[in-house]
Amino acid sequence: MAYEIRAMSFSEVLDTGFRLIRDHFSLLVGIGLVLYGPLAIAQELLAGVQNPEDASGTSIIVASFFLLSFVALSPIAQGAMTLAIGDVYRGNTMALGDAFRGGLGRALALVGTYILYTIGVMIGTLLFVLPGVYLMVAWMLTTQVVMLEGVAGPTALGRSRELLKEHMLRALGIFIVAGIIVSILQVGLDLVLMGVPVVRGVVSAIVQSIGLAFLTAVSVVLYFDLRCRKENFDLEHLARLVESGTPTAPPVR
Repeated sequence: MAYEIRAMSFSEVLDTGFRLIRDHFSLLVGIGLVLYGPLAIAQELLAGVQNPEDASGTSIIVASFFLLSFVALSPIAQGAMTLAIGDVYRGNTMALGDAFRGGLGRALALVGTYILYTIGVMIGTLLFVLPGVYLMVAWMLTTQVVMLEGVAGPTALGRSRELLKEHMLRALGIFIVAGIIVSILQVGLDLVLMGVPVVRGVVSAIVQSIGLAFLTAVSVVLYFDLRCRKENFDLEHLARLVESGTPTAPPVR
């Protein structure tokens, strides 16, 4: 499946994110389920505990194990999702196992970078709030930079800021709309399945996986959109496709 990589409008970024999820649903939701499956199990185990004194030790231990699994898998799954979407968006293929191997290989770099991200945003927030908000927006493409460019730490944070320079309000608007779409989907299904615990847990994990995939897809498309605007990445990418004999996607009308 070939996609046109170019500078895009606000709505085109969101639409391309939808198309990526539609075209590679099983791969992307499969990555998300590895992350949100343990969380759903832990939530279902803890949901039935009305009084901590009535909870069995086994239930608490098992739920704690799955919660810890969620925390441990988060950077790996997020990295794997970014790598997979970045690969298929550029017209390549990636298997589930390859995505997770790549995510595992960059997990420490991603965690270390996000520790710096968190410290920077916290300090900025303490300095009259606005600097913290600015850094949150300026660094919102940090995961894409770490996973798709192979840099980390202050270099990745600076790279995200440079890409988003002069485009922060547009990028923020795209993420707000994408977040609203995901929230509506999650809240709607929660209301429908409120009285069906087991089904609710399974569907919740699937919906959260779709939400992660969509937000990541939008981030990846925005990342390449900015590279096309600032670095002529679209021309470089087209030249590589022509050189390799790979079919190119027709322009979206």
